[in-house]
Amino acid sequence: MTRLRSGPRSSSRSITPRALAAAILLAVSGVGCAIGPNNKAPEVEAPENYRGDDKPSEQSFADLPWWEVYRDPTLFLLLKSATEKNYDLRIALERVQIARQSHRAAAWALAPTIWANGGIGDGVGSLTIPGPYPPQDLDGRFGIGAGVSWEPDVWGRLRRLSQVAKHRFEAADEDRRGVYITLVGDVADLYFSLSAIDQQLQYATQAVTTRRDTLALFEQRASGGVGNDLEVARAQASLQQAVSAVVELDLTRITNENALNYLLARRPGPIENRTPLGGLTQPPQIPAGLPSTLLKRRPDIRASEQQLLAANARIGAEMADFFPKFELTAFLGVASPDLQEARMLYAGAGLFSWTMPFLGGERERAEYEAAKSAFKAAVAEYERTVLNAFREVADALAFIETLRQQREAVQAVVTALETAERLAVERYRGGVADYLDVLTVQEQLLISQLRLSSLTGQQLSAVSRLYRNLGGGWPIEDEEEEDEKKRKKKKKG
Repeated sequence: MTRLRSGPRSSSRSITPRALAAAILLAVSGVGCAIGPNNKAPEVEAPENYRGDDKPSEQSFADLPWWEVYRDPTLFLLLKSATEKNYDLRIALERVQIARQSHRAAAWALAPTIWANGGIGDGVGSLTIPGPYPPQDLDGRFGIGAGVSWEPDVWGRLRRLSQVAKHRFEAADEDRRGVYITLVGDVADLYFSLSAIDQQLQYATQAVTTRRDTLALFEQRASGGVGNDLEVARAQASLQQAVSAVVELDLTRITNENALNYLLARRPGPIENRTPLGGLTQPPQIPAGLPSTLLKRRPDIRASEQQLLAANARIGAEMADFFPKFELTAFLGVASPDLQEARMLYAGAGLFSWTMPFLGGERERAEYEAAKSAFKAAVAEYERTVLNAFREVADALAFIETLRQQREAVQAVVTALETAERLAVERYRGGVADYLDVLTVQEQLLISQLRLSSLTGQQLSAVSRLYRNLGGGWPIEDEEEEDEKKRKKKKKG
């Protein structure tokens, strides 16, 4: 269960001038307080093992990068091309850059702003000064001015907003990783599907040849007076069924190739040099790993956590709107009839004080309450994402085991039907078996062969789905080492 503080506690203490001065000094020194609930990583109790995995292991094949999981040379090249050119990945990368720049902008809000402006008056012209200062009357003079303004972050409003932007940036980066992992899985699924379709086409094409031979045999026996036209008509129908299966499978192959090319950011076209389905390595007994590592690895969980932290920081930013806002401003300028000699010097400084919006304060309160509700929604979203992740892993494990059993059973069926077809034809030639025995076993054989190819492809895709559901491709240890290096580098700097 997630344990987080749901919101800040109100305070009725008055603000004294001495406390205000101390708060400003703290803000200047960079250690001022930031009101609102502090960010805290969610705590979730992970199960000891996944359903369907009675022997959990600390090792997981999700720790491997995809180029060590998908070792097929053609698939390797396709994945490499997809991770370099895919449109969704490129869009996600730019969204990360947008969030990064938003974080930079929020961080720079803590720094002073230096400005300069100027103008020329014509009769009743004026030089506009930002802030509450009255416009300077130029009256036909040239004017130029400069100044500096700074808002001391006394209550931590700007720091909270910077935290919001930071967590949203990190969430965008996790979303990019999610797109990356999903892309790798989708490319692998389509590739396995194409290999399965290739084998199905081989079976269907072989069935067309076999049924043509059967039709010729029936026609020969009918012309000799042994068979009849009914046998020939049934054989013709059986042949056309096989031809229809070839056409349908060919259409599926084309659409899957087009879908794969779309992921590769390429125009529709064939995918060459595919490895036959029988040449692809069947999945071994693969450890899924510990459920607790899923919380650190899955990008959607990590992104949801960052959104939760951003919503938490937003509460503090909205709280700060109830307190005074200060802005230290100073400016200096000159004005003259020409630019050669200054005739008028103007300067000023100010501190903006708090004006409590008694009538408009309901807006601040409404935004504060909305921020608290957004935080609660983010908590629920995080918990839902975690629960869904455990469900998807358990489903993938169940699919792998079920498909393995189904494939073994269908493989036995295919072997038996291949023998039955050979015997049925021999018995028919010898006049012992009926023509229906031949046609029935041929139809059953093609159906079972297509099913076997489909199950083999699905079995490979199920392993790919498990790899994706585990957040495969992002070793946790490497990320922690990289973060540690960044922290050490920051301290040295």
